[in-house]
Amino acid sequence: MPTTLGYAEPVDAEFAQDPFPSKIGGKPRWLDPRHALSADRVVCDECGKPMVLLMQLSAPEDDPPSAFHRTLFVFICRTGSCHSSGASRCMRVFRSQLPEDNAVYTANTEGDDIEWEQAEGVEAAAECIVCGLHGSKTCSSCHGRRYCSRAHQVADWDAGHKAQCTTMPHAESADHTRRMRRMVFPEHVIVSEEEAEEQAESDSESDSEDIEPNSVVPVTNERVEDSETEVDAAFMEFQRRIQRDPDQVLRYARAPDAETEPMLLVSDTGAPTNVPACEACGTDRQFEFQIMPQMLNYLNLDSTDPHSIDWGTLL
Repeated sequence: MPTTLGYAEPVDAEFAQDPFPSKIGGKPRWLDPRHALSADRVVCDECGKPMVLLMQLSAPEDDPPSAFHRTLFVFICRTGSCHSSGASRCMRVFRSQLPEDNAVYTANTEGDDIEWEQAEGVEAAAECIVCGLHGSKTCSSCHGRRYCSRAHQVADWDAGHKAQCTTMPHAESADHTRRMRRMVFPEHVIVSEEEAEEQAESDSESDSEDIEPNSVVPVTNERVEDSETEVDAAFMEFQRRIQRDPDQVLRYARAPDAETEPMLLVSDTGAPTNVPACEACGTDRQFEFQIMPQMLNYLNLDSTDPHSIDWGTLL
C-alpha cells in the first residue's frame, strides 16, 4: 500500500458541507453527532485541564463492515510545559466508526457518485461552546451556553460572556469571538495525495543540491550509509524523505501485510517499544499514521516560548 501524504489548506465552502472531513484544529466534527466525547476522557494528566482537538482524520475501512464510516480524533493539551513529561500524559487518540447501514447517514445516489447526508431527525448532543466536547454543564445565570468543564466555563466568562450573560447570552462581541477562537487551534482542511514513487538515484542526481532552506540538515540523494555527517541513519532518512514533499503534515500508511515498516523515525532509538495489545480483542496494534513536524506551523504557537509545544513526529 503506498503512503498517502496530507497537506494543510484553508477551509472553504466545500469543507463546510463535508460530513466526513479531515482537518487540523477547530472544534471536532463528530462522526456520530449524537455522542460527543466527554471532557473527562481527555483531561491532561499534568495540568488537569481538558485537551483540545489537534486533528481529525477520515479513514474508512471496507473490513470490518462496522468501520465503513470511520474517523480518528487526536487531542492534545495546549499547555506546552505539560509535554515535557511525555505524550502519553497530554495526548489522546480516539476512533469513531459506523457501519454502512446506520441511523445517522443516508446515501444519496441520484448523481454519478454516492453522496452521504445526515439523516433527518438526528439530534446532536450538546457541545461545549469553547472546544466542542460534550457540553454537560450550563451557565448558571443565563443557562444559554454549554460547557464541558468548569475550566472552559471560566475561560468563556473571562473572554467576554460576563458582560453579556444576562442581556444577550447567545451574543458575542468581536473581541469575545477572537478570544474564543484562540482557545482552539486554527482550522485547516487536510487534503491528501499518494506519495510519488522515488526516482532512481541516477535520475535525480541533478537535483541533489536543491535543498529547501527550512531543512533541519542539508540532505542530498546520496545513500544514507555513505553520509559523513554526525547524524544517525534514521534521522538522515527522515530528512531525505520529507525533503521530497516538505509541506506534508501527515503520513498515512495502514498496511497490515507490508513487508517493510512504513513509519519514518527521527532517530535510530525512536522506534516505539512495548506497544500494548488491543484491549478489546488482544491482537497486536499496527501502525496507521504519523503526524509530521510541519503541522506545528499551522497551530499559531508562540515560537519565542521555550516551553511551546514541539515534536519530531507523532506515531
